[in-house]
Amino acid sequence: MGVSGIGTNSYPFGQKNVTGYAAQKAENSNPQEETANMSWTVKAENHDIVLHGQESAEDGKVVSAWACVTGNTSMTVYQPHDFDPAHPVYKVKVWDSHGNVTEQMVDISTVDPSNCDTAEMYAYSAWLSKSGKCPDALQKFMMAHAHHKDKGGSHGYESLFEKEDWLKIVREVMEMQYRAGNLKGYVDYKRFLGVLEQGKEEKDAKSARKESEQKESKVETDVQVRPDGSRVLVMTRTAGGMAVATSIELSKPTDMPNDKAGEETAKEEWSVPDISGLSEQLFGE
Repeated sequence: MGVSGIGTNSYPFGQKNVTGYAAQKAENSNPQEETANMSWTVKAENHDIVLHGQESAEDGKVVSAWACVTGNTSMTVYQPHDFDPAHPVYKVKVWDSHGNVTEQMVDISTVDPSNCDTAEMYAYSAWLSKSGKCPDALQKFMMAHAHHKDKGGSHGYESLFEKEDWLKIVREVMEMQYRAGNLKGYVDYKRFLGVLEQGKEEKDAKSARKESEQKESKVETDVQVRPDGSRVLVMTRTAGGMAVATSIELSKPTDMPNDKAGEETAKEEWSVPDISGLSEQLFGE
C-alpha cells in the first residue's frame, strides 16, 4: 500500500527538492493485524490535509492514498473484497477541497494510458506496482504527473478527470532525465514507458481481434416455400469460416396442388417477422 502527499511544487513528499512537509500514516500498532480503520494526515506549514484512506466493508482494502496540498484534493484506490486478479478492477474515490467525494470503478484491462484521466492512470499505476509488473510504476507516475502540472497542466479537482496522453507525458520526463545527465532516471522511466506501451499494444490487439470477429460473424435469413405450401425460415450464421444453419417452420402445408400453392404464394403479401430475439436464443449472441 502506498501513502503519498504532494507539496507546493506538486512533488511527492520526501524528495530532496521539497522541504518542510511530511506524510504520516496512523494505523493499528500491530503491523501483523488487518486494520479495519486507517487514516493518514499530510501536514504542511499552513495545511492539515486528510487522506481519506479508511478501509471499510463497502470499499475494501486500501491500495494507495494520495493528497495534493496545492489543490486540497485527496484520492484513494481500493481493492474490492471480490477482487479477481485475472480481471482486476479497482475502486477510486476522489475528494475535493470541500470534502465532496466522487467514486468510480476502474477496469484495469480497459485503461488506455494514451487517453485516460488522472484517477484511471493512478489506479492503473497502483495495479502495475502491486502486481509486480512494474514495482516503481506508482512513483514514476506521480513524478510524471507533477512534472506535467508544473509545466503548465491544469490544476484542481476537475483536472483529475480530464483525459491526458500519459505516454507522451512519461516520454517527456524520460527525455528530460537524459538531457539532465541522469542516466538512471532515464532508464527507470524508459522501463516504465515500455510497460505502458506494451500494455496498450496488447489491449489494441485484443480490441482489433474482437472487432474482426464481430465483422466475420453474420446471420443471414431466407424464407423458403416448399412444394407442399409450407413456409420455412432458414437462418444461417457464418463465423470463423464455418456456417451453421437452422430452420424454423412458419406455416403448415396446404391442401392445394403444388402449382396452385406456388401461385397463391406469389399473390400474397408477406413480410419476414423480427427474428433478432430469436437469433440470440438460437446462436447464443
